[in-house]
Amino acid sequence: MGVRSGARRLLIWGLTFGTISGCVPPESERSRPVERAVWIERAGWMANRDEDHALRKIGPARIFFKIGDLDITDDRLEWASEPVFPTSPPPGECVLVIGGTKRLVESFDRLADISLAEQMATLGRDALDRAKRAGLMCSGVHLDILPGGSLRQYERVLHRLRARMPHPVMLSATIPAVWEREPSLRDLVRQLDFYLLRVASEAEPKDLAAIRAGVDVREIGPCIRRFERFGIPFYVEGRAHGHCVLLDTSSKVVSLLRDVTPWSLVRRLGFQCVESYPLGLAEARMRVPTDFAGEYVVVLAARRTSRVGGHIVRSGERIACRLPTARALRRQIEAIEATASPWKRGYSLWFSGVADSPDLPLAQIALLVRGGSLEPRLTVKGEIKGSSLLLRVENVGTQESALQSRAVEVRLRVQGAVVKGVDPGDFVEVVREFPGDDASPSVRLALYADGIGLGETLRAAVRIARRAGSVRIFASSRVRDPDDFVAHAGPEVEIATIRQ
Repeated sequence: MGVRSGARRLLIWGLTFGTISGCVPPESERSRPVERAVWIERAGWMANRDEDHALRKIGPARIFFKIGDLDITDDRLEWASEPVFPTSPPPGECVLVIGGTKRLVESFDRLADISLAEQMATLGRDALDRAKRAGLMCSGVHLDILPGGSLRQYERVLHRLRARMPHPVMLSATIPAVWEREPSLRDLVRQLDFYLLRVASEAEPKDLAAIRAGVDVREIGPCIRRFERFGIPFYVEGRAHGHCVLLDTSSKVVSLLRDVTPWSLVRRLGFQCVESYPLGLAEARMRVPTDFAGEYVVVLAARRTSRVGGHIVRSGERIACRLPTARALRRQIEAIEATASPWKRGYSLWFSGVADSPDLPLAQIALLVRGGSLEPRLTVKGEIKGSSLLLRVENVGTQESALQSRAVEVRLRVQGAVVKGVDPGDFVEVVREFPGDDASPSVRLALYADGIGLGETLRAAVRIARRAGSVRIFASSRVRDPDDFVAHAGPEVEIATIRQ
């Protein structure tokens, strides 16, 4: 009798524990190795040779391809623009990503569940057919639609949509971590084969002081633990995403500037770096060195009136940009991998697919996941043409420099010639170090730039007048790393000579 009573208590305890902690995962999920996936945000993205090599180096088990956004007119769903499919994708299981316009998101809760599900199913099947005709074999459809109202209706739509999708196509969706407290979330995720957990904050700042790091890596582990209770497989998104905002005179955000990069503002439109500071995990400005979130803010001021992202920015007006570094994504990946979970399949690496974007390039992401080194490295070259030294400074490293005042420093030592003038070109400041008269043995110059992009070349010209004898020109350089803001210094080397 006592044995049976103890067994009964043990059974009740086990059932209670199972109810609290969620479903016990099947053996296939418990033994599944951690997977890497890649998310390509840009519809119709085509990889160049370096990006294709980077994708193959990452070796994703799954690739999420954005093909377009759904829009709505009256009660009818339609494509915002014709869906675009990738050509010659790299090896890996393909998932078609379908997003939604702001108008669709705002109208979601006023539409009938059955109508929404039927129209989504029709457009989803059409997308799968088009992908097949394009030679793209896909295993599923992923919805990147984030309704702002109640999730109960979204759950009902997904339930009906799943029943209408052709077998064995999988259905998945993006689930922001901020939905955790929604009472209907458990039922919603159970309509999915798996989901993508988005931990990055997409809140738009109201002013300069409100700009925070996109991800608090301290919350990733606890967040994974909390989402285990739903008993559905999921990926965690790793995302290092930058953005720029237009500020008014009181540092309030006027507009979010999409597809604008700080490097293009500095080089093509002549903006000047007026402030730069690293972000802490919980603060707008990092106060403790170990608190660096891997992202920093740079404030740029317009030197002249320019058109930026549909706005006229006048001289003196400012744009603030939040920039990610390799450290931001590295810390996210480390936090995801460090949290063991029977339901976590792995992580998905987010890539914008936009050239010259403020996000991490795919080549840097590949180096990160494969344990490569990321740092800027300068080479300085000089060529004498006529009475001028043409200076070329190239970043041949694997990462851009920090974007901050005097992030790049090049020092010249000119022997046997007098410097008559300097055309700074891509540099923002030139300092002449005395002595530099006709009687001195050498002239020293320091040229400064606010930063240098990956693979970028900075140019300047120095006018010289030869004195008696030969002319020899030496150069050294220093460049600041965005991951820790230390300066990498290069040795002094001879870059140009005129023989006697």
